[in-house]
Parts: sequence; C-alpha cells; structure tokens
Amino acid sequence: MATIVELQLILLLTAIRYGNSLHQGSRVHQQNYGYALQIYDPKFIATGSLFSARYILTVAHCFKRNTKPEELTVRAGYDKIAREFKGRPVAGFLRHPKFSPLTLRNDIAVLRVKVAIGYSRRINYIALCSMPLRRDKAANQLVIAGWSLMNITQSLQSINVRVELEKNCRHWFPQLPGGVSCASTKIGEGLCYGDSGDPLITGGEICGLAIAFRRCGDKRYPALFTEVYYHRPFIAHAVLTLDREMLKKPRG
Repeated sequence: MATIVELQLILLLTAIRYGNSLHQGSRVHQQNYGYALQIYDPKFIATGSLFSARYILTVAHCFKRNTKPEELTVRAGYDKIAREFKGRPVAGFLRHPKFSPLTLRNDIAVLRVKVAIGYSRRINYIALCSMPLRRDKAANQLVIAGWSLMNITQSLQSINVRVELEKNCRHWFPQLPGGVSCASTKIGEGLCYGDSGDPLITGGEICGLAIAFRRCGDKRYPALFTEVYYHRPFIAHAVLTLDREMLKKPRG
C-alpha cells in the first residue's frame, strides 16, 4: 500500500519541472472545455477552472508560500500551452488556510483575475459540484481534462475515470484525509507527471481537482482528487474575502 506522502512527493517534485501530462488521453475540442485555463508564473504551473467571469478554481500545492498575486497570470481559450507566458493578470488568490502538503488535506485554492474574462466561443464557465460524488455503478461518467508540457504541440486531452468506493481508497491509501477521493482508469491511461489542477467533470460540473498519482498509467494505484463539493464552504469564503480585498484597494 502506498502512503500519502509518497504520492504527494511524486506530484510536487515534478509539477514545476513538467506540468500537466494526461497519460494516453484522447484529444478533445477546446471549445467543449472552455473553462479549463492555464496558470503561469511565468512558467506553466497548473490547470485552473473558470467558475465565473473573475474566479478560478485550482490546487494549493503549485504555489510557493511567498507567491504574490502579481507574479501570476492566466491564459484562457487556447488549445495548446506555452512553456512560458504572460497573460491576464491575477488580482488575488487564497489557498485553504489548513492545506497540508504532507497529508494532501485541503489541497485547493481560488484565484481572482484583475479584469473579468468574458464568455465567448472559446471561453465558458463551469458550475461547482452541487452534490457529493457518487461511487455506485449508476453514477454518471466522469472525465478529466488537461495538457502536456512534455509535448507542447499536443492539444487538450481527456480520459474517462471511475470514482472508487471509500473503503477501496482506504485499502490503497490508509491515511486518506477527508475531502479526497480516488479514481481509476483503463489500463495504460491515467495522470502523469505534474498533473496539477486538472478538473474532474461530471454532469457539467467540476467535482474534483487532480492532486496526486503513484505511477503514470499504473492501474494498480488510482489517482487522488480534492473533492470540490466538500470544499464549497471554503470556496464561498474565498470569493467573499477576495471581493472585500479588491474593494479596499485604491482605484487608479
């Protein structure tokens, strides 16, 4: 059985070096995933998901403790990524105050862009998960979408996944904290190096964020995801806090 610490090290040590890389995914039309955007510092560091004109959901572990909002930009509406890019400026961001890089607890963050990102043919918004993830056979199909920095000519990719029962997750990962689920894929598919922040989508809602894996395409170990529904209170708090901070800033 793998420990949470082993999984987290695999994700953190490779996230900055490689970025996202869905293993053996299928190409998708970018317009169908127009909420998936890229976060830069100015190097590509993670995938984010646009859930309103100003707010983006992503993972906490991609940011250093001393990261400042003005160091970050986002890029929306593109089918491929760049190794480095300076896009739309970020006005503020908030990590979960109880995020733990050792246990994976509360690996979630919210970003606020300086200027609203308008809805267009290539850009859209996704709803936040409205109910806990179903783990029975009747549950809707789930999809993960992301890019590959190891091959920047590769377009946006996706894979289908199945969320495992909690007892199965705890068999593989006994230290699994609350608010984290695991999901399995077909043989040869899965998350790969630096797959940070990729959205887990079901029923037109974002219900998870990719945070860790054991080995690329290794069916023996499912990937780990932060549950969005579990963290709805934090997301609401983050939006309110960042809105208040923006109101306090002088205009000019």
